[in-house]
Amino acid sequence: MSSSIHRALLLTSALTGASLAVPLKNTQAPFTTDVPAGWEQRPYPNSLPGITVVAPGTPPPAVLQLFYAPYQSKGNDAGALKEFIGGVEESLRGGGLATLKRVGDRPRTTGGIKGTERVYDLTLKANGAVVRLQYWYGVSKRNLLSVQFTTGPAATAAQRRAFDKALVSLKLK
Repeated sequence: MSSSIHRALLLTSALTGASLAVPLKNTQAPFTTDVPAGWEQRPYPNSLPGITVVAPGTPPPAVLQLFYAPYQSKGNDAGALKEFIGGVEESLRGGGLATLKRVGDRPRTTGGIKGTERVYDLTLKANGAVVRLQYWYGVSKRNLLSVQFTTGPAATAAQRRAFDKALVSLKLK
């Protein structure tokens, strides 16, 4: 895999998996979930609240990021969710450095939170490198939540299933 795809994976983040699952090590998160055994758990970039889980490999074939931001809501606030998704999508475009193509969109409930799942192809304008992004967005009573899964061409079928496994096991504290 080229270094540009590696940078795209690290820029956008994701995760891959083994058959066994382990709990998150971050006990400050407002949720619990299981992630693949053997994947490295790291702090979220830029000291933001969240967890990054990286599949083994150089560059990593997949990265999973779980983000949360304190937010006072009345539950599944549709307006806040729409604004949150719009902000994330704008940041993914990197100020014009990448193009973002939505290839999937559906409602999805996880951890008792109604949300939206979207799938994108992100293309870096500098070199044409493409990565696949899967996102789940939700709004709980106390947090904006997102689960982001980024995969490159080297990701295995087992690694590609890590996103769904993490969402199925996600529980709010």
